[in-house]
Amino acid sequence: MRIVLVCPYAWDRDGGVQSHVRSLAQVLRRREHEVTVLAPYRSRPPEQGDAVRVGKAFGIPANGSVAPIAFGPLAAAAVRRALSATRPDVIHLHEPLIPSLSLLALWNANAPLVGTFHAAAAGSFGYRISAPALQRAARKLAVRTAVSDAARDLIARYLPGDYVLTPNGVDTTRFAAADPVEPRDRKKVLFLARVERRKGLEVLIQAMTRLRDLGVELVVAGSGPEEKAARALGQRLQVDVTFLGRVPDEEVPRLYRSADVYCAPALGGESFGIVLVEAMAAGAPVVCSDLAGFRAVASGAAHLVPPGEAGALADALRAVLTDDQRAAEMKKMSKRMAQLFDWSRLVTGVEAIYLRAANPYRAPIIEPP
Repeated sequence: MRIVLVCPYAWDRDGGVQSHVRSLAQVLRRREHEVTVLAPYRSRPPEQGDAVRVGKAFGIPANGSVAPIAFGPLAAAAVRRALSATRPDVIHLHEPLIPSLSLLALWNANAPLVGTFHAAAAGSFGYRISAPALQRAARKLAVRTAVSDAARDLIARYLPGDYVLTPNGVDTTRFAAADPVEPRDRKKVLFLARVERRKGLEVLIQAMTRLRDLGVELVVAGSGPEEKAARALGQRLQVDVTFLGRVPDEEVPRLYRSADVYCAPALGGESFGIVLVEAMAAGAPVVCSDLAGFRAVASGAAHLVPPGEAGALADALRAVLTDDQRAAEMKKMSKRMAQLFDWSRLVTGVEAIYLRAANPYRAPIIEPP
C-alpha cells in the first residue's frame, strides 16, 4: 500500500507521538509498504530523509507541555502539494483534530483517513469548546483509533464513537541487543524524557537526596524548558547528577541497557508509557508514577508510586537498588511484558485498519489481546 503518516509535531523534537510515527514507518517499510511521513520542523531546514518536512513549527502550551506545531495557509498549501504528489491509498493522521498538519491533511484529504488519538488528561478545554465543529471534522475519519484506554477515554468524552485500541509499538530486539555504555563503575538511575515540569524530574532529584548513602548516580538524558532549573536544583541539593542533554536516537538503547533502574516520575498527562516499554525491552527495572497510562503497560513489572511524592519514590528506588534478587525478577518480568508491545505482534492490526479504511465493507477489526 501507499501510506502517508502525518505527524503534527516537529520532527526534530523528541516526543511520544514522533517516536510512535517514526517506529511505525520503519516497520511498515520493512513489510514493503510505500510509506511517506509528513511532519513540520522547528529549527533544522527542510531536508530529505525519513520524513518530508512540511512547515515551520512553533511552540504552543498544551497539556502541561509545549507542542511544536505548524498551521496557517503556507503549511496548508504544502500539505496539499505533498498529498497530491504522493497519491496515497490511505492517510494515517496522528492527533487528527489539533491545529497542525494532521488537521490540515484531514481538510485536504484525497484518500481514506485513519485518525489516531494519543493525548490523555483529566479533561480538555479545547475539545470541550470545539466539540461541535470537531465532530463534523471527525466524521471524515474512516477509522478512529487510540493508543491506550486513557487516550480513548479523553477523546470519547467529547466525541463519542467507536475507537479501536492501537498501542504504541517497540522493536524489542533493538533494545534487548544493545551494548551498555561503558564504564559502569557504580549504580545508575536513568531519567530519559523531555525536561519539563509534568515529567517530574524535580521530584526525582529531591528523592535522590535520600539515597546518598548508596553512592548512586542520576543520569538525565533529554532537554527542555526546565533543564536550567533542574540543573540548579541538583547543584543546590548536592545530588550526584549528570545531564547528557538530547541523546541521539541510536544511543538510547545503550542508555537503557546501562541503567540499574529506569525512573519515570511523571506528574500526569501520560497516555501511554512508550519509554517504559523501551526500558523494559532493554531489561531495565522500572520505577514509575502510578498513572493510568503507565499502569496499562507496566503494571506487574514496574514498581508504581504515587506521583509527586519524593519520599515514596526514594523508598521504591532503594528497594530495587539494594535487592539484587528483586532487580533480577523485575528485569525478567520487564522483558516478558515488553514482548506484548513488539511491533511484530502489533503491525498486522494496523494493516487491518488500513484495509478497513480503504474498504469499509471488510470484516470488523479485532483489537490485539
